[in-house]
Amino acid sequence: MRRVLMTLSFTAALSLVLAAPVGAKSFGTIYAEGEAFRTFGTPARVDAGTGTDPIIAFSNFDQGGVAQYAPGEGSHGGRWEVWVATWVNPAGAYLLTDFDDVIALVDDGDITLQRMPGADFRCPILPNA
Repeated sequence: MRRVLMTLSFTAALSLVLAAPVGAKSFGTIYAEGEAFRTFGTPARVDAGTGTDPIIAFSNFDQGGVAQYAPGEGSHGGRWEVWVATWVNPAGAYLLTDFDDVIALVDDGDITLQRMPGADFRCPILPNA
């Protein structure tokens, strides 16, 4: 009997260990004002063209989005107006963490920017604690 209980206890513990990563929460990263923030949850759809806070996604470089506003003053709670940036020369791409830096690169011709109103969404961002 004791052996059966030990086996059941071991099996239950092993199941919890194996199941924990499946239930783990994953966070995305959004940069704003030079800082990294995390996203949590599934973005909610909003009507096309109704986003209010600009956020830039990159089409040919792997990095998190760059938002104009961090949580606080100026922010509308994560109702994102989506823009897609494309590096003109992807070999020269590097991590960008500030919206104004992206706009400066657009002005210099290093990045192109296109509004994607159908991609607008709502998703809060949290401090990267």
